Amino acid sequence: MRRHDNRCGIAKVFSVVRSFLVSLVIAAVLFAGIETIIRFGFPQTLSTTLLGEDSLGQRDPHVGHTNRPNAHARVTGPEFDVEYMVNEQGYRDAALYTADKPEGVTRVLLLGDSFTFGSGNDYADIWPVLLENNLQKQGHGIEVIKAGVPGFDTRREVLYLERLYDDLQPDIVAFVFLPNDLFTNTPITETVDAPVQQRDDGLRTKRDKKSSLHSVTLFKRMLMLNDSLYERLYLLTGRRNYFSTDPNSEVLSQFDETEKLLQRANAFCTEKGCEFMVLSIPQQFQVLVEARATTPEGVDATAIDTRLEAFATEEGFQWISLLPELAKNYREQSEPLYYRFDGHMNQAGNRVAAEIISEALKDRLAQRNAAVNSEPLSQ
Repeated sequence: MRRHDNRCGIAKVFSVVRSFLVSLVIAAVLFAGIETIIRFGFPQTLSTTLLGEDSLGQRDPHVGHTNRPNAHARVTGPEFDVEYMVNEQGYRDAALYTADKPEGVTRVLLLGDSFTFGSGNDYADIWPVLLENNLQKQGHGIEVIKAGVPGFDTRREVLYLERLYDDLQPDIVAFVFLPNDLFTNTPITETVDAPVQQRDDGLRTKRDKKSSLHSVTLFKRMLMLNDSLYERLYLLTGRRNYFSTDPNSEVLSQFDETEKLLQRANAFCTEKGCEFMVLSIPQQFQVLVEARATTPEGVDATAIDTRLEAFATEEGFQWISLLPELAKNYREQSEPLYYRFDGHMNQAGNRVAAEIISEALKDRLAQRNAAVNSEPLSQ
């Protein structure tokens, strides 16, 4: 009798195990099917197709890397499909520039990262182009040199400025600052020929950014569509520290390094006789927090701008933060201003950014033009 009971017990165990294994196999097959459908029907990676001879970026022993002159590529992903073209001077710009400026024109040199380069957007839709068009339509004589390089930070912008200035002779130099610059800035005395760590595809040659599981990436994207979940996921990363109301020693050190770099750029421009300013573009997280007015405890989305704007005032240069107006626009219009997963500004975000910067610059341009027109003619 006991032997019979034991056999029954063993049979039940085998039955449970068999059922579990069958369920596991079915689940694996279903998951594999879903993954295959998503991978081939709705791929979740960025795919770079080179339309020129080589990659968009090239190594540089002084600044780390630059755009490759005459590069041409197409980047396709789940959120955008765009072409990038770099002119022979290494800028994503339709014009070429010499040191001789047109009479009556204020020349602005924009230096920044992928947000200035316009990643994720067609050339006609990026904010530097829209900014130039807006101000020209308002009657301002202005040309904007669009010298953004994906992966740049404040440190590289300083070095690039010092290289480009004499050949371009800008009247205004504008650094485009993002919080990620604060994360990566290092002292100017260090070498920069180490491999560049960047989210963008500027230096990518043959390998595209790939996720091991497209279904997992899609699931993440779906989660991030919710503003609240996006904020929570962001705050799980180490970047939370940079928006802390009680910053640690590492963050304070990065502020110090960034201020030294800005100080050097301002001093350089002052010596050359041109104006220096900073355009501060927030990360998507900051816009969501400010728009929703649901700042998590211990976090201040405006902390970086607050400190660096005060520093700029002390040093005598202008700090223009786009955060208040971008947050206001998102709160009132509810139109996404960023690609939710990629993180760059979308077409709407670029349009709003151009409007904000145009409004901030138009009075300054008018003042410059009035000053030039009031100068006595040389005898």
